[in-house]
Amino acid sequence: PEAHTDFLLAVIGEELGFVGVMVVILLFYWLIKRSFEIGRQAIAMELTFAGLTAKGIGIWIGVQAFINMGVNVGLLPTKGLTLPLMSYGGSGVLLNCVGLAILLRIDYENRVLMRGGRV
Repeated sequence: PEAHTDFLLAVIGEELGFVGVMVVILLFYWLIKRSFEIGRQAIAMELTFAGLTAKGIGIWIGVQAFINMGVNVGLLPTKGLTLPLMSYGGSGVLLNCVGLAILLRIDYENRVLMRGGRV
């Protein structure tokens, strides 16, 4: 396994210490929490598919981050999953960005509908 792919969190811990790792964990927590809030808002406005999609993107990123962090601390066996949005890679980073773009679009549509506009 390469340090810039599977074990990026370990490198962050080595270079930035406990504070750096906690910042990364808190940023992932915020991203997952926000995706669930966006999903809840969409479901409340009867956009069920968009809401479930937003929650699914949050689960996808959260599970992938959790597995990668578990591998880094030695709790889980190495699976080859990268740390979402941070690790070096081609298709994985691209799909993470596509997922975030979909999440941003759902949030935009929620905000337009809350202001009384049409999507």
